[in-house]
Amino acid sequence: MLGALFVRTERRSRAPVIDLALFRNGPYVALTSAGAVANAATVVLLFVVPLMLQETLGMSVLGAGTAFLVPAVAMAAAGPVAGRVPPHAAERTMAACLGIAGAALGALAALEPAPFGTAPVPVLMVGGGPSLVLLPVATMAAAALGMAGALVLTATQAVVPPDRAGEASGLTKCAITVTAGLGLTPAGTAPGAALFGAAAGCATACLALLARRATTALRRAPGPTRRTTDPTRRATTPHP
Repeated sequence: MLGALFVRTERRSRAPVIDLALFRNGPYVALTSAGAVANAATVVLLFVVPLMLQETLGMSVLGAGTAFLVPAVAMAAAGPVAGRVPPHAAERTMAACLGIAGAALGALAALEPAPFGTAPVPVLMVGGGPSLVLLPVATMAAAALGMAGALVLTATQAVVPPDRAGEASGLTKCAITVTAGLGLTPAGTAPGAALFGAAAGCATACLALLARRATTALRRAPGPTRRTTDPTRRATTPHP
């Protein structure tokens, strides 16, 4: 109801806070929506993986925090890389990041963190020892989500007019902040379900971006050229 009231007020205002034309900007909407999904998945990853290191692998709090430095550094390092992505490659890069993150989060969800308060049980054994998969997969997911999160902040600025960059960035930040709260809600009580949900969200957003790019490419493709024949021309056979 508040959203509808806001839109109504903005339409009637001579100087609206947000130009509603932003919602007709396909690349901006696509990148912002994908970034919102990526940010929600990032919050789930940041919350659940340290708990998995403790509850599933039996690490101490200090050990889990130290081990989680690896995914954290990977996520931070991916940010500057996103700034080097050219605007025309932003959507496909975002799709690739979401696809990788979705696969990695799905693999983490398959490890099924132990319920809180129970004895830690290694769920995947490699060579008779605790799982060697959890931390590398979490690092992969962190790097992909770190790049996607930074990319949405930079790429959306390149697809809007310069005079609308401020309101576009504000709207993007609002969207990703709201979805971050939504992603955190189930993580505390159902970490496995939260990981599955984050994986499904990333995969869905990836497919949506790919479908949008395919549709856009088809629309921009030139139509078939028509071959015209001149009825007055006749084929002649040369005389010997």
